[in-house]
Amino acid sequence: MIKDPVCGMEIEGEEFVFEFEGKRYYFCSAGCREKFMHSPRKFSQKYTYDLVIIGGGPAGLTAAVYASVLRIDTMLVTKDIGGQAVDSSKIKNYMGFDFISGKDLVKKFRDQFLHHHYLDHMIDEVVKITRSEKGFEVLTRGGKIIHTRAIIIATGMKRKKLGVPGEEKLLRRGVSYRSVQDITLFKGLDVVVVGGGNSGIQTAQDLKKLGCRVTLVSQGKLIGDEAEIEELRKSEKVEILEGYDVLEIKGEDKVEGVIIQSRENSRKIEIPCQGVFIQIGLLPNTEFCRGLVRLNEKGEIIINPDCSTSVEGIFACGDVTNAFGKRIVIASGEGAKAALSAKKYLLKFRD
Repeated sequence: MIKDPVCGMEIEGEEFVFEFEGKRYYFCSAGCREKFMHSPRKFSQKYTYDLVIIGGGPAGLTAAVYASVLRIDTMLVTKDIGGQAVDSSKIKNYMGFDFISGKDLVKKFRDQFLHHHYLDHMIDEVVKITRSEKGFEVLTRGGKIIHTRAIIIATGMKRKKLGVPGEEKLLRRGVSYRSVQDITLFKGLDVVVVGGGNSGIQTAQDLKKLGCRVTLVSQGKLIGDEAEIEELRKSEKVEILEGYDVLEIKGEDKVEGVIIQSRENSRKIEIPCQGVFIQIGLLPNTEFCRGLVRLNEKGEIIINPDCSTSVEGIFACGDVTNAFGKRIVIASGEGAKAALSAKKYLLKFRD
């Protein structure tokens, strides 16, 4: 796979190309190509920015679009474009769309950012933030150090793990945390879904439509959309087991079954299956900023109404924070607010 030499993004097409000193370079957008063309020998040098946005989900991308509109000199650093939103098979009541898939919504976000509100960006992961004389230094896993006056953290959340035998060994061999990308691989098979919230219910619905025999396992009563829960209960292809813990995922080279135990009477049951989808909730991605900004007991970044944190110059938005409501539309709104607040903060450095 070809990568953009400026931002590191994987390139599938050949729309944006530039030849330099006998070599052809491919880019994700006109913006990256223009940046390279302007200074082909210096495009990888260390830059100093007014703002670094960390995270490329709905909150981070919205913050980036607003940073572009506000003419803030900004670098976006993200592991991928889309974040958790890309895993949603259906998003209801997002403004402008009665219904849209996460994949399609992320594509619109990506196109708006890359082709209409371009900013410098880097496909990488931030591992550490430290204070510096004029602001902050952002260190990436790829070894880049970015200097900046202000930061917006929009790193979202990651999937929780069960922590049971077989889970790590059989990852991508039948164990999955990402339903949208992996679900078609299990068409017609026997599958266990672990999790009684909306994500587990939605995954069970999607698997049922693919002709799978689904066992939905939950520690407690199912919670979520009542209409979808009722539809699952009526289906002959779905068995719902409430009040059970997963003890082990069995198999050598691939998933062969799951052992669960009743919370009521400790009875153990082995369920033969070829796949396990783990949908038991999320954890905030805050490991890189622990000890820097104030976190709550859940590990979420505590923010003020203007998205500021306990550290002057650092703002946060979206699901990584303690803001009420883990919804894409809310994350997007918080991203816009964070960019506006960062702009106000940066005015103090005007000459």
